[in-house]
Amino acid sequence: MSGTVFRVHPAIGIGRVGDSEAFYIAPVTAAGTIEPGGLMGGLPIKPGTEDTPITADDFRDAHGNVKRQAARFRIYAYPAGGSGTYPTGAGTLVAVGGSVGGKKVVDIVWTVHLANKKLNNYSTVSQGGQFRGIGAYEDPSLLELRNPDYKGKTDKNDPVRLRELFIDPGPRAIKVSGGTSAVVAFDAATPAAYANASATIVSVRDYPKSFPSDFNTLYEPLGPLTSLGDLRVDDKGGLVVAGGYARTVAVSKDGQPVDPMTQATENGLWYDDAADGPVNAVLVFDDNSTAAVQAGWYVTGDPGYAPQTRNIISVWDDVYDVWVRQLGLVPSLFVNGQFQASYQPSFPDDIQPTFHACMLQRWNTNLPSVAINNHDMIGAIKPTDDPTSKIPNFKTLLRDPNSTADTTTGAPLMPLSLGDAQKSFLSVSQTQYFLLSQWHAKAYLPGPGSALGPGEILDKITLENCLGGRYSPGIEVSFPIRDTNLYIQDWQKQDCGPFRINQAQLDYSKATADKPFLTFGYIPLQAIPVEPGDISKAMSVPWHTDYNSCATHLPDPNPQGNNTLFWSWPAERPVAVYPVSLCVYDAAAKTWTVGQQVYSVRGAGTDTPYPAQVGRFQKYPDFVKNWFDVGFIIEGPQIPTETGKSPYPANIFLEVQSQFAVGSDFVPPWPTADVPHYSTAPAVRGR
Repeated sequence: MSGTVFRVHPAIGIGRVGDSEAFYIAPVTAAGTIEPGGLMGGLPIKPGTEDTPITADDFRDAHGNVKRQAARFRIYAYPAGGSGTYPTGAGTLVAVGGSVGGKKVVDIVWTVHLANKKLNNYSTVSQGGQFRGIGAYEDPSLLELRNPDYKGKTDKNDPVRLRELFIDPGPRAIKVSGGTSAVVAFDAATPAAYANASATIVSVRDYPKSFPSDFNTLYEPLGPLTSLGDLRVDDKGGLVVAGGYARTVAVSKDGQPVDPMTQATENGLWYDDAADGPVNAVLVFDDNSTAAVQAGWYVTGDPGYAPQTRNIISVWDDVYDVWVRQLGLVPSLFVNGQFQASYQPSFPDDIQPTFHACMLQRWNTNLPSVAINNHDMIGAIKPTDDPTSKIPNFKTLLRDPNSTADTTTGAPLMPLSLGDAQKSFLSVSQTQYFLLSQWHAKAYLPGPGSALGPGEILDKITLENCLGGRYSPGIEVSFPIRDTNLYIQDWQKQDCGPFRINQAQLDYSKATADKPFLTFGYIPLQAIPVEPGDISKAMSVPWHTDYNSCATHLPDPNPQGNNTLFWSWPAERPVAVYPVSLCVYDAAAKTWTVGQQVYSVRGAGTDTPYPAQVGRFQKYPDFVKNWFDVGFIIEGPQIPTETGKSPYPANIFLEVQSQFAVGSDFVPPWPTADVPHYSTAPAVRGR
């Protein structure tokens, strides 16, 4: 098989927590793209299908619990030496029973190792309480360790910290030949095991597993945290990884947490079951030979409450920007430190998704009618339209990421969202800005650009459906996603294709029960290979508090005299929504009209006189106990209607499956002002 290389796709797969054993599969279409039939992309798919999107009834199980999102990984074959350019347009699905290079594939053996390292990582906020993101790693003196004196251990490499502050069930292996009914859990009871180069599953009897209850008495508001999820295979030999159950537990004393839950991202000794780690595989052929597969990576994120709403800046936009400008991904676009004026972006591939993101986010935010009309207008721009007639003044509409003045200017510059670390307002990536500028200069292709192969499509789509731009610290991943050290940088020489995590080589044969197996691991801006748990460890402790906080806030840093509230993550953290129950049906005209907006997070415990604190629980523990009540945003045609009533129309996005009462606290149109100033408000201050 020397003429063929094998790769796991997507290179980075995203799962999501839920409190149900049931799950759906991660989307195979991208939010912000219109699919055949007219449905907006981004919806997860039903298990057992290739691409059937879920409906409004599929977000919860029969008991009302939130289903998890599972990531599905598959293997593709490529001609050796084909990584010289991107995209290649190549890739052939490898399935058990199929043939590759004249050999029949008789089995696939997968190995996955998930871990959670959050509590022995650096804090997301630095000295003085400032969120500095990756900038903090440029000056080590700004770094502060989480739980800096755990049991008297102040060294991040101390074995006690590495064992007791990590959640590490060890690796798990599964054979496709074992059948689709087999489920392997990342819990304490399931033996640790991995597949060696000959595809033999090897048990690691002495692996030093660690779960919070092994070392401390715990406060468990949602029940015990005993698993990071599970894995199984599908009928094509693909791997399905479903993450944890949205649990969070705290080290306790006298029945109460030793660290009160009072902060947006840093709450001391509060574990959660987010996790990440490598996805490896070995192919077995009918002549008993085997082949290694270039690994993927799995990450557990927050629930996907609005899967079809695209972020103005997605994780794909950030990752693509890094690879274009720093790792030589597309020389025709960027070379020798400069964007190339001769490059023509594709309208459907590079331009329209951003326009659609602008249109879609208005369903999760409280815009006035004139702004809604403007957002809809931008979303309706076609490749045949004259750019200058649709947007006469490009530079006064879109915030320039290279302009300090733009970064501190809110309206009328777009996007109207809060900025990343040390930036007041959000900007598109530099690559996005160039591509949009080319469109406005009429230097673009009206049709598709270079064709991606099926695995390359999965790489892109997966990251398009995740939150980028504002990592404070984020929803699925955080600022390290922009660090070139996170990836295999010599991707052409290694013939692995782009976007692959620089996986640490772990020798499980050396695992012993008396010492931790995983190290502190990857540190941003340093050339350290990535271990299980190293991507999710940059996230909030626990994730629940960050989600609750990130509704609307003042800019930070706040330009002088600015008292307007802006949104944090309106695509994935809906603030103002249109409940399906408030829609009005006109039987004569057979039409639907949406009602007024309410806050996505609402009800008892959310009331406050302070505008900066609305749309969230005023005490973080209340959100922990109610996170599963939050509803989901989905397009009209996917919402069942009563017999005799017309379907909900396309292009309206409504809240469904919320377990909060609708209430009567309707959301005022933006702009809203922070009166009184939030420095006088209670302790809940979102980042």
